[in-house]
Amino acid sequence: MKIVLPGCAAVCAAVLWSTGALAAPPGSAYQTSVQLSSGRNLLCSVNESQPAGEPAALTRREQVEADVLATQRLRLVSGPESPYPSAYTAPSVACVNAG
Repeated sequence: MKIVLPGCAAVCAAVLWSTGALAAPPGSAYQTSVQLSSGRNLLCSVNESQPAGEPAALTRREQVEADVLATQRLRLVSGPESPYPSAYTAPSVACVNAG
């Protein structure tokens, strides 16, 4: 039986690369409080599961405003350039009413 080491090395490298790609970069997953210009308060999670509570029913304008405010920290961490798609450039945002 002949073992092909370069093939094994390629498979191992691919597995390590894929697991590293799935892990969220440091500082890219968090929860933050957001106050919309209408005075409405929300709790938004960025790049993690939706926070506990009643999902917020938002208009399109409110959703865009909440997304921009909630991802402000990502823009500060990632700087002006980041590969696309990544947790910094294509974040997932979910908001609930914060009372």
